Amino acid sequence: MVKLLLVINTLLTLPFGIDALAAPAEVFAQFGLKLDAGGALVARGYAAALVGYGLLLWLLRHTRDRAVARPLLLSMVAFNGIEAVIQGLAGVQGTALPVILANVVVHGLVCAACLYAYRGQ
Repeated sequence: MVKLLLVINTLLTLPFGIDALAAPAEVFAQFGLKLDAGGALVARGYAAALVGYGLLLWLLRHTRDRAVARPLLLSMVAFNGIEAVIQGLAGVQGTALPVILANVVVHGLVCAACLYAYRGQ
């Protein structure tokens, strides 16, 4: 289950990060967010972190070492839980288009699955 969660989290982070590095305004526009030059700069910083995190998860996807798997699972709980809250607030407050709520569901489910796997480690 850990390997599957590492792959799922890679798919949530790496492609989005690459796209946001290349074209932050276009990527965030799909959620109804308009970025000025400063916003694009911050978005690219976020994107760089996603690329790095996605690569880490991908490269460690075959680990069977509990001392490696547990911290990775906890980091995925934190990432997905925080993303669900931030994006949920943006959707509810009208900062972003309601389509962002689909992301909230995905991040919430992945967070719960990672927490379940963490507890089983």
